[in-house]
Amino acid sequence: MNNTRKHQKSIEMENQTKIDRISNLPWDVLDIILVHLPLREAARTSVLSSKWRYKWTGLSQFVFDDKCIHSSMVDKAARWMEIMKIINKVQSSHSGPIEKFKLAAYCCPNQSDFDQWIAFLTKKGIKELIIQDFSFIKRFKLPSCVFCCPKLSCLELFGCIFKLPAFFKGFDCLKSLKLSQVFIVSDTLESLICNCPALERLTLLNIDHLAFVRIHNPNLKYLKLDSKFEDICFGYNPLLVSVDIRMIPMYGWTIPWRPEQGKVCNLIRVLGSFGGINRLCLYGQFLEFLANEDVPQRLPTMLNCLSALEIREVRFTSLRDVMSLISILRSSPNLKDLLITVSYLKKQLLAFFIW
Repeated sequence: MNNTRKHQKSIEMENQTKIDRISNLPWDVLDIILVHLPLREAARTSVLSSKWRYKWTGLSQFVFDDKCIHSSMVDKAARWMEIMKIINKVQSSHSGPIEKFKLAAYCCPNQSDFDQWIAFLTKKGIKELIIQDFSFIKRFKLPSCVFCCPKLSCLELFGCIFKLPAFFKGFDCLKSLKLSQVFIVSDTLESLICNCPALERLTLLNIDHLAFVRIHNPNLKYLKLDSKFEDICFGYNPLLVSVDIRMIPMYGWTIPWRPEQGKVCNLIRVLGSFGGINRLCLYGQFLEFLANEDVPQRLPTMLNCLSALEIREVRFTSLRDVMSLISILRSSPNLKDLLITVSYLKKQLLAFFIW
């Protein structure tokens, strides 16, 4: 009798081990598992069984990076063709939402194919659109359908021409915006920033044709600007806590005078609105810009919340750099962390020695 029961239990246990528990999991659970795999590995699950043949094409996130393409493939056009094979399969069988798309594989997209794929994503309720580091012979035009994404919360663009269409009313859900090597004029950038009421993080890197930068957003918390520009102005940004600015001068450019510039020292005009920030990082060229007029010993509005200060590439042979630096230090009574780096150290030491 005992042997019979043991045999029955062993049969039951064997049957239990044969049950395909993973395949029977709810799709939202499977999706969470698969999106944590490199896309190439997720696609390989199609060979597991007939049930798994098209599961990977229904993912809610698609990240196209170098892991998707064989390392021996170096031709940029050929790499894009490999990506298009995946995209075509997804477009033909995907039925649910796509929340995230990231292109970070060094390739050369075809403009027409790229536009069609972006249009497909906008109809899928895309929330994160990230386009990084690829090769275009010339700047590609950002499809206007991008501006019809009401759920978009993260937007990162590289190497495109950015123009706002007439129908654009804003990105109500956008929290993070990063533009790198993008062609955008000053007024367009200002309008974009103002029409993103939920924006918290703004990163601008090597922007083309950007003469004047105006930052005005009541919800903005983090700003990083590393680009060519001639002037900058801060509007109402009460939640701003971290600012990182590196200025690359635009020699030979002439921009119109603006009323907010006046004859006030840029140090007061720009940093005067930083009363609530706790981290500030500035570079030497921007220090010179700040010292355009008589530099005050201290700012009229003290930087009482500032606890971390980084001043990089300081030119101690430049009186303007030094004056700006001293004024900022005197205006930061609660500073805890300070980092100062020097630019062109050998040349400066030589100059001091000769002097």
